[in-house]
Amino acid sequence: MYRSDAPFPVYSARQLKDRYERYGLDPRSTHPWLFDQESLSSFGQSGVLELFRGLRIRPEHRVLSLGEGHGAPSRLLVKTVGCRVTGVDVVPRQVACARELARFIGLSGRLEYLCQDVHDLDLGRRRFDRLYANDTMCHWSDKAAALKGAARYLAPGALAGAHDWLLGDEGDLELAARRLPQMRGTFQRGVFFQETLVGMARAFEAAGFEVLEASDLTRAIDRVMRRRLAALRRLEKSLAPGDHRWIAYFKGMVRAHFRFFRYGRVIARLSAPSRSSR
Repeated sequence: MYRSDAPFPVYSARQLKDRYERYGLDPRSTHPWLFDQESLSSFGQSGVLELFRGLRIRPEHRVLSLGEGHGAPSRLLVKTVGCRVTGVDVVPRQVACARELARFIGLSGRLEYLCQDVHDLDLGRRRFDRLYANDTMCHWSDKAAALKGAARYLAPGALAGAHDWLLGDEGDLELAARRLPQMRGTFQRGVFFQETLVGMARAFEAAGFEVLEASDLTRAIDRVMRRRLAALRRLEKSLAPGDHRWIAYFKGMVRAHFRFFRYGRVIARLSAPSRSSR
């Protein structure tokens, strides 16, 4: 969804390995700067870990991740909890990167990645205890249908959660790209289907889930992003080639906050087993 030539660097596995070495990062660790290098998530490592805690994920669980990207959330989850994760993403190069990095840090036995569209899942006989989607539902054209399809593979009473980019007070990010010079060219066109927090919760309910939490996190994420921007400005001279683009990216994002997108979290429980999965 991000353009390869956009203000925010979208790294390949080789580029990430180079950055591990440059910044002295152990890819097997849970250092927050490592997650910042690997992930495009606006919620940051602390926010993603909070989502995982809300889902009460245990080592024996099998977890389904939708819209996984190149695997940063699932790697973090396996490192901190020790469960098994199946990550799904529609972009082949993202899936290839996730697989390569899982092998590189020795987690292939607990991580698998499938290249599929969330609207047309075919997970065979796999069954899962938990489901999460991080920064991705805003790209789903039919959120309720995608969640309903995923629910077929969940155990009765399974918990599901999502972090997402919500509709802003004035419109969406397509409108932001037209109104804010800082946002032009950052994203591909036609890839945003943002909803309000209420609309996001209703998508879970329409898919057979009981919503346990629906929270607007915009103010908290805005504060975190502004601190990240200030830190990058201080470190600008020591950043790896290309990493200075983060500064332009975050400057554009904080200008779009509230007006063109908000951040939300929903946690829900599957109300009843789906007959089609039996």
